[in-house]
Amino acid sequence: MYKALLFHPEGDKVTDFANSKTKQEVWNAINNMGSRWVFYPLPFVATDKTIVDAPNGLEFLKGKRISTVVKFLKTQWSEKSDEICDGINAGIPLELIY
Repeated sequence: MYKALLFHPEGDKVTDFANSKTKQEVWNAINNMGSRWVFYPLPFVATDKTIVDAPNGLEFLKGKRISTVVKFLKTQWSEKSDEICDGINAGIPLELIY
């Protein structure tokens, strides 16, 4: 089973669309979720412990453990939060900032 992990730029995450049968089912749900948050999160498709699909620009995180992705995002945020915020304010998709 697959689920969506929706990450805040700081590395916090929520799970949504759990128990989906295919990766495509999760991506379809992500693409149709609208704007539930103030910002658009970084979406990933995952199993219970592993990232199985990632947005363009972050494909290098496929196959990584979820805990590894959390650490990566937290490190990126601590090292370049101003650049990330500037990108968000400019409307650049988050996956292109990392």
